Amino acid sequence: MNPPLLVEVDHDTVTAQLDRVVPWLVATRTLQSAYRKILEDTADEVGEPHIRAWLHEIAEPARRHEEAVADLHRAFGHQPETGTGAAAAPAVAAALGTLRELVGEAQGVVAGARGRAWRHMRMLLLSNLDAISGFAVAEQLALALGRPAVVDITCPIVADKTRHQLLIRECFLEMASNAILYRRDV
Repeated sequence: MNPPLLVEVDHDTVTAQLDRVVPWLVATRTLQSAYRKILEDTADEVGEPHIRAWLHEIAEPARRHEEAVADLHRAFGHQPETGTGAAAAPAVAAALGTLRELVGEAQGVVAGARGRAWRHMRMLLLSNLDAISGFAVAEQLALALGRPAVVDITCPIVADKTRHQLLIRECFLEMASNAILYRRDV
């Protein structure tokens, strides 16, 4: 596939710019993987049945979004990463997810919240925001490089993840008074 024609940009420059996108795509997958891990862990911890059900509902789209990063690689004209960086990405995502959970625990304890699930909901909010940003940046790179196929992939993902962010926020807020005022998990 030929790179798109951009005014006053030579082939070598476009190729170099497309190559610079690859590390961002690896980062995007890592952010999304970390979010998915925290989501799955948190969904299993929540005792409130309707909140647990909502979190489990958004877990499947989270897995699809993670897998869509391979499509982004192809839309940018690259094969999905299979080298050392790609092999390390799941371990990095798991470590990042675990680290975020620990940070959430520490921050929640300092703030006086006594609900482990609620503290994880807070980290879930932040983690999804990072993952949204990963896909949104990929979309901006695509616009700068004239890659409409990338936008076709990222736009629905960013919209889904933004809706999920609102749901997570509502769950987080619903659980807040129990965690802070009554010092109990929900």
